[in-house]
Amino acid sequence: MQPLRAHVAFASTTFGVLALLAAVHCGSDATNSQFNDVSDPCQNSQKAQCGLSCATDADCPNGVYCGVGNRCTAECAAGETCKGVSCSPRGRCGADDVPGFGGGGDGGVGGTSDSSTDSVCADTDVALTKLIPKVLFLLDQSSSMQFNKFPTGASKNCDPDCRWSVLKDVLIGATPAAGGIVKKLQGEAELGIQLYSATDSNPNDGDNSLLPPPTDNVCPRFNGKTFGGTSFALNNFTAIDALLRPAGVDDDTPTGPALLTVAGLALDGTVNDPKGFAAVVTTAPKVVVLVTDGEPGVCDSSSPSPEGRAAVVLAAQHAYAKKISTFVIAIGAATPDAQTHFKAVANAGQGKDPATGDASAIEPTTPDALIAALTKIVQDARTCSFALNGRVQAGAEGSGTVTLNGKKLPYGEAEGWRLKDPSTLELVGNACTELKTTPDGTLSARFTCGSVVALPK
Repeated sequence: MQPLRAHVAFASTTFGVLALLAAVHCGSDATNSQFNDVSDPCQNSQKAQCGLSCATDADCPNGVYCGVGNRCTAECAAGETCKGVSCSPRGRCGADDVPGFGGGGDGGVGGTSDSSTDSVCADTDVALTKLIPKVLFLLDQSSSMQFNKFPTGASKNCDPDCRWSVLKDVLIGATPAAGGIVKKLQGEAELGIQLYSATDSNPNDGDNSLLPPPTDNVCPRFNGKTFGGTSFALNNFTAIDALLRPAGVDDDTPTGPALLTVAGLALDGTVNDPKGFAAVVTTAPKVVVLVTDGEPGVCDSSSPSPEGRAAVVLAAQHAYAKKISTFVIAIGAATPDAQTHFKAVANAGQGKDPATGDASAIEPTTPDALIAALTKIVQDARTCSFALNGRVQAGAEGSGTVTLNGKKLPYGEAEGWRLKDPSTLELVGNACTELKTTPDGTLSARFTCGSVVALPK
């Protein structure tokens, strides 16, 4: 029985390893390759033809057939011997008219054969794709960010080093060419950004010169406007820079309402906005990075209050219940009450008891510490999970062989790999750490033919 074979290539980035794509397919039994890649026609004679879009075999050039995922592929080179039988003109081990192998097939993995062929594997192009996290920067846009130095002390309207300008420089750089951490991390995660405040109750206080005067009583506000929905993308620096670079500050810190709004949740934790983070359909991690310098109020009261603190904790708990983790970066949290509050929010954001959990807010005291904190959060959010467009059948979970950087990993152990579900493969423990930290790393996986079936189209 031929093996399903997967190979994942990784590209080196500034901050770690980013998976590109893998294909799983049947191949030859050459002994001089880890997974028989040397005589694989899709890596050699038919390389240009494999991967083309198709609906039936007739859509594919000579030498390849239409496989799972509607892509042209080949198991062998036409005319050669494959598993003791002749390779078909379409590149199958055996005749092209074997039931289950013709005209694009039924999308299954594996197939039937007659007595003239060995047990073979057909239509087995199964994709293995890295799950990329979605990370939302939720930034406190209140006026205290402009009238206080980073991390503490009074500032004369951002002269010379207020919290707002330091935060912007860290995220997007002093110039677009410098780019900041967003530019460096934009290939590590799908990034988004929201700046929150409340309605400016005093438009003559001088802190709102870069924002249009408010024309309504919307609260919370996001960059001076009503919430327009979350948006995430890889390589998203240009869009984030265009929003953040010209942005000034506004008034007040309605953190609880802002977190609920971007999550798209009602006060009871139910989803009430299809534009919010909770409504985004993905199996990848969802992360909010909350950066704030003040204890919160609520929309009908700008002053910090127990009600405002409780609203943030509750919002973080509701978000976590919808699989959104919240990390807290607290700037200038000088008082014991503020530190207690931010620790409670950090715990709630990780699904822990707000009072007794062991999570903590991050309190950077230098720009470099802020860079390190934001970088670590994004990098830690990267996943070691891979989505297959096939499903491993019950009882066949241990039939796979997974190799990382040439080393075979154990199945079902703390330092190897596992199946999170029938269609998701995950590295765990030191294997995950090695995957994230190895530039140009390679991950390979194979499953016994017949152990994986294709997902419905």
